[in-house]
Amino acid sequence: MNLKIWHKMIIGISIPSFIALIGGWLTYGYINNVKNRQDFVQIADDLKEQVLEVRRNEKNFLLHKDEKNYKSSKNAITVLTSSADNITSKTAAEIGEEDIAALRKSIQIYSTLMYDLYVNYQEESNDIEEVREAGREMENFVATQKKSPMGFILNLRRLEKNYMLFRDKDSFNKLNNALSQLNNIAPFCLECVQYLQAMYNLFSAYQKSDAKVNELQVIGSRLEGVTNKIASRERERVNSFLTLTKRILLIALVLLCTLGPLFVYKTASLIATPIKRLADITRKISNGDLTLRAPIKERDETSILAHSFNAMLDYLQLTQKSLEESMELLHEKQAQLVQSEKLASLGTLASGVAHELNNPLNNIYLASQTLFNELDIENTPEIVKESMKDIFSQTLRVKKIVNNLLEFARGKRPELKKINIVNVMEKVIKQMRASGEMSHVNYNITASENIEIFADSLMLEQVFTNLFGNAVEAMDGNGSLNIVIDKTDSSIKIKVSDTGKGVLPKNLKKIFDPFFTTKEKGTGLGLAIVYSIIKKHDGEIEVDSEPDKGTTFTIILPCEELGSED
Repeated sequence: MNLKIWHKMIIGISIPSFIALIGGWLTYGYINNVKNRQDFVQIADDLKEQVLEVRRNEKNFLLHKDEKNYKSSKNAITVLTSSADNITSKTAAEIGEEDIAALRKSIQIYSTLMYDLYVNYQEESNDIEEVREAGREMENFVATQKKSPMGFILNLRRLEKNYMLFRDKDSFNKLNNALSQLNNIAPFCLECVQYLQAMYNLFSAYQKSDAKVNELQVIGSRLEGVTNKIASRERERVNSFLTLTKRILLIALVLLCTLGPLFVYKTASLIATPIKRLADITRKISNGDLTLRAPIKERDETSILAHSFNAMLDYLQLTQKSLEESMELLHEKQAQLVQSEKLASLGTLASGVAHELNNPLNNIYLASQTLFNELDIENTPEIVKESMKDIFSQTLRVKKIVNNLLEFARGKRPELKKINIVNVMEKVIKQMRASGEMSHVNYNITASENIEIFADSLMLEQVFTNLFGNAVEAMDGNGSLNIVIDKTDSSIKIKVSDTGKGVLPKNLKKIFDPFFTTKEKGTGLGLAIVYSIIKKHDGEIEVDSEPDKGTTFTIILPCEELGSED
């Protein structure tokens, strides 16, 4: 614990106080939540009261069926709708989004049903007037008949009034039974037919209104259920918060009484322990064990001496380590300098030797050609002819080595022109297939588009000739050569992959070094020349290989002309 002694003492005293503070803070938070919940309870109670007011106006409207009570119901519904719509999304999430959504939907349905019922009641009034008018006309018509069934008609009108008054099943059955007898009692009465039609229209209106009333009461009950549910749940939450607050206060009191003395004891131990430990370490170091370090687990006054002593030893060790690293770096830089001078000298020597050998080789080559052409093929011994061919072929091989030496030593910069990189590759492959080198090798060039770059086409032909030739040799003349070209905004990436025997991991780092080769007849200059040409184009080349699986060379070349500011 990185504390001063007096800090530890303050902590030992402060932690019990902190426990009490945390308990009070949590209690305050829960009390504040209770206050917020009380606001939610008030909202739920207001919604509940407004729903009860809506239901009271509903009963008055169903009783009187007039415009005045309809407007009262509509006003009560408007107040309830406004209260539900004023509930914010945050409040709805706290109270219950599903219940609030159900409440709003039920209010909307309830309002629509109330309006539809009001329209039906108006239609009922019109149907009642039509029934009464048709009844009076029927009475007048029956009164003019000689054998008048006036008693039946008057009884029918009485049943009609009872049905309109009570609208119960008994009055309906009696009226309907009397109406079914009307055609038999007054068969040729047109006014009776009109009366029957008016009554059936009234029956239909009453049935429609009754269905609306039932549906309205169901929705009204649902409104009461939702508001009662919200109010009950909010009260339960308030009670839960109060219970939890009591428990927190009790837990804080228990912690204060138990952990307080424990922290006081722990603080005393933290003060005494580092003093004892420092005394033990100092005694061991004084006995000659200089490998030890005084542990600095704390940052109090007892650690100052130990820290200074350890800093002195650490400084000595750091100085020794720095000296060793400097010597190692010096040796590495010296080795690099020697290697650079060696390569420079080698290049100068190779250039001189190549120039000195080039003219004699040309003379030997021309002389061997001339001598071979002057031979009498039929009379010349076979060993002479084979020797001449061997001289000719070995001269060509030495000329190739000399040319590689000259190319390696040459510092010529590339002559940049816009070239089609795919055409350069296809030209090299065509020459190699014509010579028979790739006659049994399958190749595939995949390019995203017709790619053009600024480069020296002859140099790149030499690069691809070396890479493709190495690939063919690695595959023993049989296999697959895959070339993938991708273009970005500022460069192209070329991947040349073969299915040959691969390169051992220990040789990968040396593969571009001059004169390094794993071939029996190789010069070790091919990939060194490739590396040099790519670097002259401001490019990069990397190699990745797995033994017995194949090798992939990755070349990255810039698309823009070298030295271009763009």
